[in-house]
Amino acid sequence: MIEQYWGLARKPFANTPDPAFVFPSPTFEEGFARLVYDVTGIRGGLSLVTGDVGCGKTMLARALTEKLAGTPHEPIALATPKLTASQLLQALGEATGMEKMPRQKHALVKALGEHLAAVHATGRRTTLLVDEAQLVPGALLEEIRLLTNYEDRTDKHLHVVLLGQPELRDRVARQPQIDQRISLRFALQPLDAEEVGAYVRHRLTVAGANGRADTLFAEGALAQLAERTGGVPRLVNNLATQALFVGAMRQAREIDAELVDAVADDRE
Repeated sequence: MIEQYWGLARKPFANTPDPAFVFPSPTFEEGFARLVYDVTGIRGGLSLVTGDVGCGKTMLARALTEKLAGTPHEPIALATPKLTASQLLQALGEATGMEKMPRQKHALVKALGEHLAAVHATGRRTTLLVDEAQLVPGALLEEIRLLTNYEDRTDKHLHVVLLGQPELRDRVARQPQIDQRISLRFALQPLDAEEVGAYVRHRLTVAGANGRADTLFAEGALAQLAERTGGVPRLVNNLATQALFVGAMRQAREIDAELVDAVADDRE
């Protein structure tokens, strides 16, 4: 209904990590550039990206996955952060093409190390992405640290990227054996008021607004979107979607500040 009424080709504010909708805000662009450099240039072994709920960590992870796909730094995304240590090692082994995996953990650790060394010898260096890493159990976080021990004299054989909410940063800070190994720390920030307007127009353009991206939401509506959501992209998406729906129901010609306020009041 929303797409048909407003003349859009697709949903403009879906909360899915579709790289087509990546908005290059200054904080996102900096985080992405530094993360790519840490993985491919510095090659330190462990990156830490944090941010409040809805600030774009998963989108950043997806953008990094697309950037690295088909390169020597082939990315692997951990399906769930709640695994046992053995399950993590097995998942990493399977994803990197390890054919035979010992059942005993000690033997598995040794075999995986040899396998990653062999992979590295071919010029490849796997990148493991762990999203929602604040949910990782303490024992598994320690196992992830131990993965960075796979190395030779000049290089790590594996790079790990931890993405999580701010409490992950605090957890890591309390564990020096992990904290000292981090080569990149970056915190994603919410959008400011000006960036919210650009964000909305960008997503409308990608969704096929065909010239209406600058006028579908009035300036006052964009200001209210920023104020009522604090600039958190996920909240902007939710409120903008509801505003478009209510606007269509009312057969409005544009989304104004009063409509955004009314919808926001209903959500509270």
